[in-house]
Amino acid sequence: MKEATIHLDERGHAQDIHFDGAEGVPISAFLLLTSVPADPPGCHMLTYGSSDLIGNALMTLFQRSVHEFPRLAWTLEQVARGIVTMADNERKEWPSDEKAGRA
Repeated sequence: MKEATIHLDERGHAQDIHFDGAEGVPISAFLLLTSVPADPPGCHMLTYGSSDLIGNALMTLFQRSVHEFPRLAWTLEQVARGIVTMADNERKEWPSDEKAGRA
């Protein structure tokens, strides 16, 4: 694959994705992550879709990786464990769960 094109509708919702000019495949959400080789390293993140749809996409990525790309599955598991640890530590500072989901 050399090129991917994602079409959005007039409201900014994901419609479909085309690879190398082939016919589009309908999509309901997408998450684009890029690694930026800099000092310090960085990334770009572009997300379209609800948190449930993006969560389902990440879960599907993990499930497929278990058999197809075990190293990726292992890495995703370590990241998930790190997220839970960080969330537990941060939540200790919250006065209540009302702060959940707010930056």
